[in-house]
Amino acid sequence: MKTTWLSPSEALNRPLTRQAETSQVATGQLEIIRRLGFHVGNIGLLIAQNATSELIEVNSICPIPNTASWLLGLINLRGNLVPVFDLNLLLGLENRISKKNMLLILGRGEAAGAIILDKLPQHVIFMNSDRLDSLPPLPAVLKPFATQGYEKSGEVWFNFDHQGFFESLAGKVAA
Repeated sequence: MKTTWLSPSEALNRPLTRQAETSQVATGQLEIIRRLGFHVGNIGLLIAQNATSELIEVNSICPIPNTASWLLGLINLRGNLVPVFDLNLLLGLENRISKKNMLLILGRGEAAGAIILDKLPQHVIFMNSDRLDSLPPLPAVLKPFATQGYEKSGEVWFNFDHQGFFESLAGKVAA
């Protein structure tokens, strides 16, 4: 019997089973939160539950002259021009060398933006006890768009408002 594999985009966009699930414990309700997240340097960012996301291979990025170095250029995604951002450069983080970089597309149509990743996104499961009361320091450009934080296995993950973030970058692209 042959196994049918999903493409990376189909796998990322499939609905997560039991996204918002609760279980009874002796002391009350225990909320389980399942999300898809990715890393930018050592910062874990969680994709919004209802956000459209797609993972594609880096092919041809068309550079745009006289723009900030962290705006790598544009790609043509099914007829839409999508800006490609290198968040490691933007946030002043160390770039990790990867054999194969991927693009994470967040949003759709004219509201889409792409982030270059050196590691594939991963499914992360949190409980309500993993929620942080106060957020650790973040780079100023990211802070308004990382609203809620969770800690799991020594890693901190932030809810990421990609739409607001992409809109804020629109006014900062001129070099």
